[in-house]
Amino acid sequence: MRAPLLFALLASLVACAPAAPGRPRHVLLISLDTLRPDFLSCYGAERETSPALDALAARGVRFSDASSAAPWTLPSHTTMFTGLYPSHHGVKDYAHRLPDEHATLAEVLAARGYRTRAVINTWNLANPSYGIFQGFAPEDVTYIREAKKGPGGGEVILNTGRAVLDATRAFLEAHDPAQPFFLFAHFYDAHTDFTPDQEFRDQFVAPYAGKLDGTTGQLFALRDAGFRLPKKDLDFLRELYMAEIRQLDGLMGELFALLEERGLADETLIVVTSDHGEEFQEHGGLLHGRTQFQELLSVPLIVAGPGIPGGRTVAQPVALIDLYPTVLAALGIESPGPVDGLDLARTWRGEALPPRVLFGEADHNNVVDGKPVLDVKRSARIAHDKLHLDRTLGAVQLYHLGEDPFEQADRSGDDPERVRFLRAELERFLAGEKSALASGHEMSAEEAALLEQLGYGGGLDEK
Repeated sequence: MRAPLLFALLASLVACAPAAPGRPRHVLLISLDTLRPDFLSCYGAERETSPALDALAARGVRFSDASSAAPWTLPSHTTMFTGLYPSHHGVKDYAHRLPDEHATLAEVLAARGYRTRAVINTWNLANPSYGIFQGFAPEDVTYIREAKKGPGGGEVILNTGRAVLDATRAFLEAHDPAQPFFLFAHFYDAHTDFTPDQEFRDQFVAPYAGKLDGTTGQLFALRDAGFRLPKKDLDFLRELYMAEIRQLDGLMGELFALLEERGLADETLIVVTSDHGEEFQEHGGLLHGRTQFQELLSVPLIVAGPGIPGGRTVAQPVALIDLYPTVLAALGIESPGPVDGLDLARTWRGEALPPRVLFGEADHNNVVDGKPVLDVKRSARIAHDKLHLDRTLGAVQLYHLGEDPFEQADRSGDDPERVRFLRAELERFLAGEKSALASGHEMSAEEAALLEQLGYGGGLDEK
């Protein structure tokens, strides 16, 4: 048990101490939920969807091949906060919580005098029963509800990023800059329902006379029915998604300008990423959560701030497990315990990371024999070779991402040696899975209805 007086004294001394030369004083971690990197102009998108993020990448480091550890919100963010895979932190579903033994990024920084603040834009994260906001005082976690009353009277998932930005702005304007802060800002706008403002809809969405409306419920029903959409419908969805991204990028521009106005830009480590991507039937699906293909696991990762070189692009495969150790190392802080990730600073110094296998896991919303199942699809990747395993069927697929980045040509029959190697690595990883802690939280009917509306209802009752 910590000695409260000694801890308070240490925190006050750290808070008053200046940052070491070349090190950031503050940390801003921005999570743009459901954002695919290939829809950003700085990652090669044909349309200009992300001028603010492009500018940030130009003054920092852009990782062109970053991967999530899970294809949906809760386990992926828990990995961001801990540097651990879902099998090691235990938060794979709503029934389990993060054990106290795992120190979150906020917890480590709070113990060193940082003021911690979180603005969350989905109940997928905000529910305190998940235990992922260790290190934040309850009053320093603000939940901006993502579902609002729509024009027709029913609830729709509207863009609420402006409210997230307003809460973030209020914190930055009121905060004493003499105290270092860790600010986590989460934006849900790129997630369905697709409801861009008319300005951005006019800019990106061509005239459309079809039946799709871009709502989560409609897409969820189409996915469950296995309905294959024609090109015009998929184009419409992609254009709505681009409009959402461009609108969200405008908020990023305002946030970065605010840091400049407050004199914080030169003292703040800025990390922008996402938890997962989105499917547009590249492999027959819609939305996210059910597979480990690149359209879901590939995420943007941009790092900028003091000590970070400008205009660098890192092509080495990295992952969200690396975020935690990278942020701590940039601040000159050692991780208090073992993590699965690596400090990525060596990559922007031109050094190679050691060879390693990156894993994907913790899917949900899959159905087997008419029943929802969790955590049945796994992936293991080394360099550009990626293996998929369906644990229920025992089926495997192998893709060479260097020549087949969209995973269209299964090479498992052509390269059995690589299949054996990656499957053995995956089995070794599975053997190290830790037992998860039950959350003890009884989900209310209102919570279940909200998660169902958000597209996360499948498997709610699974333990």
